[in-house]
Amino acid sequence: MSRHRRKLIYLLGFMGSGKTTVGALLARELGWPFIDLDATLEAGQGMTIRDIFEQAGEPFFRDIEHAALTQASKSQPAVIALGGGTFVQQSNLEFIRDSGGATVWLDCPVEELQRRCQELTTRPLFRDARSFRQLYDQRLPYYQLAEFRVSTKQREPAEVVEQILRLDVF
Repeated sequence: MSRHRRKLIYLLGFMGSGKTTVGALLARELGWPFIDLDATLEAGQGMTIRDIFEQAGEPFFRDIEHAALTQASKSQPAVIALGGGTFVQQSNLEFIRDSGGATVWLDCPVEELQRRCQELTTRPLFRDARSFRQLYDQRLPYYQLAEFRVSTKQREPAEVVEQILRLDVF
């Protein structure tokens, strides 16, 4: 039986889960390009995610996010770190599934995520501990739809990368 070699790995998870750090290390290990969707959006708009939300609104942000996701997915092979809310949008979820890429949820307990993110001022949907938890709870069912789950709880990024490399992704 011939196996289809996948050429896209989508990392998803909540803010602070390690998508950017793990994604860059994983891409380097694989010799693939790394695309951070949030950084791509910021570069393309010339402003931070928070500023895009504040100046243009979430519907505009979600439209350009989908366009950036579509464009990034043309770069094969690639490791793509999704924004925290990317996989929650139905059109993105369907697009990602149709792409044939592997989805890897970087799972981390909400308490550790809060600790990691408490100094962030750049995230538009993170205002306080209560809103952080609400947003996490809203997104969790979508993250659980990922094909693979890897815990980042109290783990070094290199350990997380090693675990991803052991998955039946390729």
